[in-house]
Amino acid sequence: MLNNARPRREAQFQENKAPAPANDAAEAAEHRREHARHRVDLDVTVTSDHNFYAGFVENMSVGGIFIATHQLKPVGERLEFSVHLPGHAEPIRGTGEVRWVRVYSEQSNVPPGMGIRFEPLDQLSRTRIEEFLAQREPMFFDED
Repeated sequence: MLNNARPRREAQFQENKAPAPANDAAEAAEHRREHARHRVDLDVTVTSDHNFYAGFVENMSVGGIFIATHQLKPVGERLEFSVHLPGHAEPIRGTGEVRWVRVYSEQSNVPPGMGIRFEPLDQLSRTRIEEFLAQREPMFFDED
C-alpha cells in the first residue's frame, strides 16, 4: 500500500544495519525523514578529501539529496557538492554528510548511491530548492 504520511526509515538503506524496531517509537521517530523527497534528474559534482566526480541526483528534499553512484563514501564522511537547478546559471553549492549508502545488488533494479544530508545552506540556496521542489509531486513510499 502506498502512503505519503509514513516514509521509509533511513536505517533500512544503511549497509549492514538492521531497520529500527517498529515497537520502539522513539528510535523509529529518529529515522523518519523530516522533509518530503521529490524525484529529480539533476547533474551534481561532488568533492571530498581525495576525490572529484560528476553524478546524478535522483531525488531531493530541502534537507538532502540521493546521489546515484558506484563511488560510495563511508557513512559520516563530509562532501562538498554543486547541484545545477534548471533555469539558474549558478549551481547550488554546499556541504553535506553521507547518512546512508545503498550498495549495488544484482537482485535489485534500484541504483547504488548515497543519501547526503545538507549541512545548513544559505537562505538563497534553500529558497531556490524550495521553489524548484514546489513544482514537483512528492515521492510515495511503500508502508513498512
